[in-house]
Amino acid sequence: MLATARFTREFLFPRRAAVVVEEMTYRRGDESLPASLYRPRHVGRPLPGWMTLHGLTHHGRDHESLKRLARALAAAGSAVLVPDIPEWRALEVAPGAAVATIKAAVLELDALGLTEPGRIGAIGFSFGATQALIAATDPALEGHLAGVAAWGGYADIRTVSRFMFLGEHELDGTSYTASPDPYGRWILAGSYLGLLDDFNGEPGLAPRFLTLAREAARRRIMSWDPRLDPLKARLREDLSAGDREVFDLIAPATDVTLSASQRTHLQALVDRMLEAAIRREPLLDAAPYLGRIRVPIFLAHGRGDRLIPWTEMVRLRRALPADRIASSGVTSLFAHSGGERRIPSPGTAIEAARFLRLMRRMLGLI
Repeated sequence: MLATARFTREFLFPRRAAVVVEEMTYRRGDESLPASLYRPRHVGRPLPGWMTLHGLTHHGRDHESLKRLARALAAAGSAVLVPDIPEWRALEVAPGAAVATIKAAVLELDALGLTEPGRIGAIGFSFGATQALIAATDPALEGHLAGVAAWGGYADIRTVSRFMFLGEHELDGTSYTASPDPYGRWILAGSYLGLLDDFNGEPGLAPRFLTLAREAARRRIMSWDPRLDPLKARLREDLSAGDREVFDLIAPATDVTLSASQRTHLQALVDRMLEAAIRREPLLDAAPYLGRIRVPIFLAHGRGDRLIPWTEMVRLRRALPADRIASSGVTSLFAHSGGERRIPSPGTAIEAARFLRLMRRMLGLI
């Protein structure tokens, strides 16, 4: 309870004096990469530790929301390591690099001497949540990794992709629809559409979707903002007729609704793209790993998540060993991409209480 209170106070009312932030490096294979270490200013005993991933964004570990979370965790009495993942800053999905980063960063944090032996948790968000779960199956982390907190993760990349591209998801025979954040499909198409023979020529179609994602992040606007429409128009100008048709399926102007035939065409394209992507990068498919996890797992998801739907948390819960799930819950105070209130306020008292219970359970994971 005391740790939760300290976390909440720092998260809502940051006090710079409470936390020390140090820049350091960690080793990933033969690479030396930067990382940020957050710790309480006054350390008189070994601490619990958290390795926390930044997302697929060019802001990386400098993302303000991530820094706020890391400071709050440190104020609650933990050492927090946020490793840089250069591939993710470049908007490359790169699951192999992500898993290697998680392993290297957990071992680095454990070696610093700040934490209690074997008392380190991994926190991942969205795509990183599932990669943290996969990394937890690595025998090299046994005795080092104490648990995984997976926020907004996915169990099945195929069902997630259907949501990202078409806004459809289902569970137990019930279908749901929502308006997805285009950022997710731009990242997937930008990373993997070029694997298909009909889209690997010049001028490149796939990189244009990454250009859209980078521009939204650079301007700090949401991916569905109509202010991106002029850029979409410029990016499609010199494409062939066939490539322009595909561009318009994946990045239509904000006032355009795809027809039924266009949606069918898009789903077939996405299916082909994903099969090529999984052949190249098998770690995209989490299914072979989820049943092998032997550390406690905390699952949380945003109720109105527009990148990965809440039904994926249910799939994760069913796919993971039942005795490994320490806690799970859905909250409206967490989102990948806006549209939800993320900070407790008097008008959201009930939801705020649920959110704080989730945070207490997460902090109790290690």
